[in-house]
Amino acid sequence: MARPYPVAASAAVELALVGPSRPGMVVAATPHATYLEIEDAERTMVCIASADAVRVPCALILESKSLPPQLPAGTIGTVGGGVVSIDGISYRVTRWWRPPRPRGLGAVPPARLAGAVRWLTGRVADPLDGEGRAAVADLVQALAVGAPPDQAVARLLGRGPGLTPTGDDVLAGALVSLAALGAPAAGPLGAAVTAAAPDATTTVSVALLRHAARGECVPQLADLLDAVAGSGVASSGPDPAAGALPRAAGALLAVGHCSGAGLLHGVLVALAIAHSRLAGGVLTVSPAVAAA
Repeated sequence: MARPYPVAASAAVELALVGPSRPGMVVAATPHATYLEIEDAERTMVCIASADAVRVPCALILESKSLPPQLPAGTIGTVGGGVVSIDGISYRVTRWWRPPRPRGLGAVPPARLAGAVRWLTGRVADPLDGEGRAAVADLVQALAVGAPPDQAVARLLGRGPGLTPTGDDVLAGALVSLAALGAPAAGPLGAAVTAAAPDATTTVSVALLRHAARGECVPQLADLLDAVAGSGVASSGPDPAAGALPRAAGALLAVGHCSGAGLLHGVLVALAIAHSRLAGGVLTVSPAVAAA
């Protein structure tokens, strides 16, 4: 076997990586990332990713400019002892990185949050269809009155194409943002999503939603939340276009084909859940759906 490739591994999957050797199976691959599900109690997912790939919370980032091989789903490998071996190629953990877990958004003045919502909703399109918007409205309403969010969650999970459907991305963005806000709704929403996701969406998305329920996210989402917190977009403050918010929003929107748009909308959904006065600026339901 050739010399192992060095990788920087996420501390979020450390136990699975350094534990005893276990089988793993490729469940999805793109030109820049290979997703491998490990046969352990948690069904841990690791993502072998190029340096240019989106740094998902379970990523093992190649420290060279090499691209991971695009292997077919079903390819079997092994994971353990700090090494991932698959299809005759090994990847050895040489250092660790910690995925962002944004916090402290709950201390931001409501006027600043309201200014960020106005700026974002005025410039970023809602990525959901009419049924998805209705599900989001029901989700916000349920969590606002302390009702179970399960039905609304079920309508969002798996909505849209791709490895991480748009409805899932909205839920992931909301989960991370609610955790950053310190909002009580983070608990029931996380429980509903993690319980329903395995039977409702893709294997990759199930794993990433578990990370989101723990508050872990891609760096672009963390940067957006930092910009919301410190962008100075209070109603009497400076023009938000002069701050970090436009740059952070642009970087997040560039994530995936439409994942960034879903994550960003999830931020707005979380703000609507945590601050009812902001809901009117976030929730839009088409008349046809509302009347259905």
